[in-house]
Amino acid sequence: MSWVVIYTKPRQEIRAKENLESMGLQVSCPLRPIEKIRQGTMTVNFECLFPRYIFVRDEARIFQKVMHTLRNVRGVSQVVKFGGKLAEVDDQTLKKIEQSQRALSSQPVSLYQTGEEVVFTHGVFKDIRAIYKESDGNKRVILLFDLLNKPTKLSVPLAAIKRG
Repeated sequence: MSWVVIYTKPRQEIRAKENLESMGLQVSCPLRPIEKIRQGTMTVNFECLFPRYIFVRDEARIFQKVMHTLRNVRGVSQVVKFGGKLAEVDDQTLKKIEQSQRALSSQPVSLYQTGEEVVFTHGVFKDIRAIYKESDGNKRVILLFDLLNKPTKLSVPLAAIKRG
């Protein structure tokens, strides 16, 4: 068995997955957790591991019946082809992808990495560069920066910094 690669419309992977599953197809859309800032708070969201791509199991009895209608499914842009042949991923490769997904889902991708340079966006330290040390909850972070030639730790709101 193999999996056919489907190219989706922008940010509609989940919609396409749900619509294809309602047609009786087996669909895989590997996700990964990633930290995002929402209203000044750090939250964990799930994003597709392969943006705009999902995989549909090529089961002859079902897939061939709906092949000609796939482009009309909401969320689907097109079926990926190379030289007129369907782009396929074998079962073993997809299982490895899903194993990687499970490993990734245990720890979200951090918004900032330890040691990364950031810049204060407002307040008395506006436009001063600092080094990201760690998260201090959902709304604050700890930074290191030079204050009068002395390394100083400071806890600031998450919304008060951006990538340097």
